[in-house]
Parts: sequence; C-alpha cells; structure tokens
Amino acid sequence: MTNRKKLICVTGLPGAGKSVFCEIGKRLNFKIIIMGNQIRKEAENRGLDNNSEILSKLMIELREKRGKNAIAEMCKDEIIKSNEKNIIIDGIRNIEEIELFNEIGEVKIILIKNTKEQRMKFLQERNRSDAPMNLDEFNARDKKELEVGLEEVINISDIIIDNINLTKEEFEKKSELILNKFCE
Repeated sequence: MTNRKKLICVTGLPGAGKSVFCEIGKRLNFKIIIMGNQIRKEAENRGLDNNSEILSKLMIELREKRGKNAIAEMCKDEIIKSNEKNIIIDGIRNIEEIELFNEIGEVKIILIKNTKEQRMKFLQERNRSDAPMNLDEFNARDKKELEVGLEEVINISDIIIDNINLTKEEFEKKSELILNKFCE
C-alpha cells in the first residue's frame, strides 16, 4: 500500500482557488495534472474555440459518449507513467473519476470552498478565454459543473479548505500546511 501513488484530487466550483493550490503543490514538487487541459486539448484538436460555453459542451459530450470517467481516463496513462509518487489532480467532477483514480493510487479528495462573489472575481481576474463574462454565464457554468456530479464529490471530500475572506498569501500558507502532510 505504501508503494502506491498518492493522488490528491482537488475539487470545488470554478474560481474557488484550485489553481493557486496547484501552484503551491508544484513548488512542493508534486506532479500536477489538470483535467481541464485534456478538454482544452480536445477542443484544439477539433479546431474549436477555447471559450467557456464550447468547453462546457465538450466536457459533457465526452462524458456522454465515453462514460462519466472519460476525462479521468484521458489522464490515466500520464499518472501511471509518472515517476512522481505525489500527484495533484485538479478538476475532479464526479464519483466515477474518483473510482478510476482509486484503482491506480491512494486517493484523498480536497475541496476548496469560496463565496460566489469571490469566485467570479477570481475567474475574471484570471482572464482565461473560458472565464464567464457575466453573472448569467457564471451561474450557468456552476449549474453544469454540479450536474456532472460535482456535488457528490463535494459531499465525500476528505479535507475542506475554506478560502473565504483569505488573502492569496493566507490561502497559500494554508494549502502548503495541508500539502506538507502528504509529502514523505
């Protein structure tokens, strides 16, 4: 059991702070796998735009056609082939993905929580092509995330990091303390 990879599966609604958590993990020498990058890569391969609506539709399409754990399957080889023992997987959306990852490593689910207002501010500041442009887009994105199973994952999280009203530095310090517990 101790030879198994440690898979820290990070979840939370968009803009909660998962990217910052991953940055801290990278500094601590965790391998970082971002599930959303698989969807962005698929969109690029298909010649599709890289905006929130298209990526959301593609995420749903892939899961409908290939199964609920389709995105996790797209990450599986990278995890297995990695020489790293400590891996952070960003973007868990459903129980089926957790089940797949449990087959290849020791899974801990970390939920990052934040307020709706702060999440929207973070998403817009990040200035990525898939950032919601207004409150309607933001709410629609949250709804889609929850519909693909995110709520179930949230409910079984092993660790909850409350990122509400924290400065970036405070959140980084909190994340670092938690991640240091996983390092050998």
